[in-house]
Formats: sequence, structure tokens, C-alpha cells
Amino acid sequence: MRGILRAASAVLAGIVAAGCAGGPTVTGRAAPDPRSDLSPFHEQEIAWRACPADEVPEEAADSLRFECAMVKVPLDYSRPDGTTIDIAVNRLPAADRKQRIGSLLTNPGGPGKPGTEFLYNFAADGFTPQLRARYDIIGMDPRGVGKSREVRCQTQQEQAALQQKVGGDFQAFAKALAAACTKRAGDLLPFVGTDNAARDLDVVRAVLGEDKLNFYGVSYGTLLGQFYAEQYPAKTGRMVLDSVVDPTVWPGDTTVESVAFDTSLKVFVQSCLDAGTCPMGTDRDTVIAQIDGLIAKLDTSPVRVSGGDPVTGLDLTQLLMSAMFNEEAWPALARSLGSALKGDTTRLAEVLQPEPGAQADGRGWAAQGGDAVRCLHLRPDQRTAKAVAETDAEVSKAAPVFKEAFVAGRNLCAYWPAASLPNAGRALKAQGAPEILLVQNSFDAATPVQWARSVEGQLVKARLVTNTSGGHGFYTMGSCTKKVVDDYLISGTLPARGTVCHDRAPGITTPSATTPAG
Repeated sequence: MRGILRAASAVLAGIVAAGCAGGPTVTGRAAPDPRSDLSPFHEQEIAWRACPADEVPEEAADSLRFECAMVKVPLDYSRPDGTTIDIAVNRLPAADRKQRIGSLLTNPGGPGKPGTEFLYNFAADGFTPQLRARYDIIGMDPRGVGKSREVRCQTQQEQAALQQKVGGDFQAFAKALAAACTKRAGDLLPFVGTDNAARDLDVVRAVLGEDKLNFYGVSYGTLLGQFYAEQYPAKTGRMVLDSVVDPTVWPGDTTVESVAFDTSLKVFVQSCLDAGTCPMGTDRDTVIAQIDGLIAKLDTSPVRVSGGDPVTGLDLTQLLMSAMFNEEAWPALARSLGSALKGDTTRLAEVLQPEPGAQADGRGWAAQGGDAVRCLHLRPDQRTAKAVAETDAEVSKAAPVFKEAFVAGRNLCAYWPAASLPNAGRALKAQGAPEILLVQNSFDAATPVQWARSVEGQLVKARLVTNTSGGHGFYTMGSCTKKVVDDYLISGTLPARGTVCHDRAPGITTPSATTPAG
């Protein structure tokens, strides 16, 4: 189970939408001149070296050999002769060098997730041996994330202190955070958008010596892939978008997403009740009301677990949201909540614990890269104080348990000092790109299947395959899902239209009809 998500700014990046209202001076952006000479960046030599041993998980280091490098890109693509930044990349070289197809670039989503860490952790158990044999698999930290000049506004300690100071006043939190971001990262914030991340992908493609970009993206990574295909259709190769984000909906439709998680919580509680002797209680509505009450209580009187920072209601809300991605986490969560609902919050330590290597003293930087990307996807009409207030009211009514996290997310970006993307909220057609493979679990709460169907219609050439399961992430669900993706990436074979897989998590035979899809 993931550790505590320490502040409102970390609200499940890429899933919780953030609305923007007036605040500090909003910095605009100039469109890159298509005549700009980027050849110095495309022609740079990449210096691969062994990745630091302390970065590679022990189980991966035993059998896989990763290489790391940095790639230089313009901070502002409209001024390629100006300031540059370094983009961190890593690769797992193809096991079968004679049958190597090329490079497969990847993105794990978020926004705000480091792609290099994704490759370390996903390479062995995620990608199949067949795929690893044929491709150099590439991880990349998008600009503003990880080692690619991470957006740093406050330390964890500073954010914890601010959160304690303002309590539930999310507007006050947003103002203070925006001021800190302006002071410490104001020169970076206008340039961390998805459009520029796609341009960075193209520089990396060129540096790797690839004529086309072969790409596998998950969740927000599917949006990055759509942006790339829109901006570089002639350079787009085999592209698989897993758990699809609809650019016309995300991140503005907060209500649909919050309802999806609220419904998923009901499925979690009901599954506990159906299993018998549920530690949380005997009636679903009563249990959910008690969980809502516990969240409110922790907001008023935070508790400490495992000697760490105080756990607030927002921390618990974020934990619940994170658990909705993975049914394997539910038994431990049910036990801990069962104890907490009876007054013993110490067992929350079973699921609210720092990740290995986390800064227990709070001196590390709080990651803001996801917020910096997400805010720029809001349309101008969604950046008014009225729009934020209306959405907050809708969310509070529609999703009572998760309202705090989503309301926090809306207000978090209320004063963000960077302008929206020029095409924020618009459909992406990728005219001229080859057919793009979309893959989607039918009962995914985080990226609903209707988003994938919508994107299939928006793109000029796209093909959708669904899998009748819950969970966030299609590729690893089973033999059918893996074959669909591998066949396309390895041989270029697209599945027949209307193909449906039926791979499910162990122990799950039929997805619940109430599993959220929003």
C-alpha cells in the first residue's frame, strides 16, 4: 500500500481534476515556430551509462541491466536558442539484439509519475519477455517530474505546516501554494504542459535514431500519446494507449470522477459484507456513513500513526481513493477501517505507512509536477471563481465521502500562475497518423470506458479493445490482454474490430454491475 499522500497537492495526480480561478499573474506562452531549428537537439549524442544501483529495485537488478542518460531540450520551444533543461531517460536494451525492432517509449501516467521509476518497477513483471526481447524499452521523466527538473514549490515539512495552519480552508492553501510555486518555480511552470512533453518525446525519438515513435502510455500517458500524434502524425509509429483519458472531459468533469470513486467505495464495502464477518460492520450504508464521519473526525483531530506526521481526513480520503485501484489492497484496508471505526486508529498504520526510502522527517520536496500539468488542461471558462464554486457544490452533493479530496483538487489550482494550453478541452484528431490501438478495462473507475469510446470517435484512425474487468490498466490483466498489445507492438497486427477480452484478477469471476465507470 502506498504511503500517506501528505498534502492536498498530491491528490491522486491525474485522477482528481483541478479547477483554476483568478489569482497571481498568469504567465502566457508563445507558440513554437515550426521553422525553428531543433537539429542541435536532434543530433546530440546520448551517453548511456549503468544506472545508479540504489535506484534499481533489487529484484530487477538481479536479472535486468538498465542504462541511464540525460537528453537536453529547450525549456521554451519558441526560443530554442535560450535556456535548456535535461530530460532523464533510462532503457532496458532488447534481449534479442538480432531481432530488435527499435525503441519503445513509455509513460506511466499521473501526470507527475517518473517514467524512469516506472520502467524499473514494471519491466520484469509488466512487459512480457516477448516484448522485452524485441524492443529497447525506454522510460522518461517528463519535464517538471523526477530528475527532469522537478517542479519544487515547498518541502514536505513546509506543506505539512501549511496544511495544519489552514486546516480545511482549501482556498487559503491554494493561495499560499501558488505563491510558493511562483517564487521557486515560476520560470518553469508555463513550460511543463503536455504539448511540450510531447515535443520532448520527439527529441528523444530523434536522439535514439528512430524514424517513428513507438509508444505505450497508461492513463495520463494516453493523453500524452494523443498530443504527440496530433503534433507529429508523420512521426507516429505503433502506439498503444492503455486506460484512455478523454481530452474533452479531463480534468474538468470532476463530478463524474468523484461519483465513480464514491460508487467504487460502495463496491468495496459490499464485497466485504458479501464475504461474511466484515470487520467494518453489517450494513453498507451505515458503514459508509461511519467512514464519512471518521474522515470528518480526523480533520478536526488528526492522529499520529507509526510515529509519523498527523493523519488527517484528507489523508484517509486519499488512501481510500488509492485503494480503489487495486482489489488486493481491500482486506487490509477493511481490517484497519474496522478497528478505526471502533475507535482504535492505531491499525491505520497497517495501510498508512511511508514507502521504502521515503523522507520520514518531511524534509524532502513535495512533488508538484502533476498539478503543474493538470491545471493547464482547464479551458478558460473553467478557470473562473464561479465555475470552481459550482463544481465544488456539485461534488459535495454527488460524492459525500470523497468530496474533500475533489474540492481540495479544484481549489488547489485556483491561483496557478500559468496559462491554459491553447487546445485545452478540445478533441485531438491526429490527422495523418496511423491507426492507434486503444485498450480499456470496462469497469475502470479511474478512466471510464466511455472516455475510450469517445476518443475512438475523436481520432481519425483508432481501434478499441475492451476487457471485462475492473482495475486500472489493461495490458497486465491476463493472456488475452497481453496478446492484443504484444501482437500490435511486435508484428503490427491490429485485433479485429469489436474484440473483447475476458481476463480478470485472481478470485474475481464476474465484475460487479455496480463497479464505477466514471
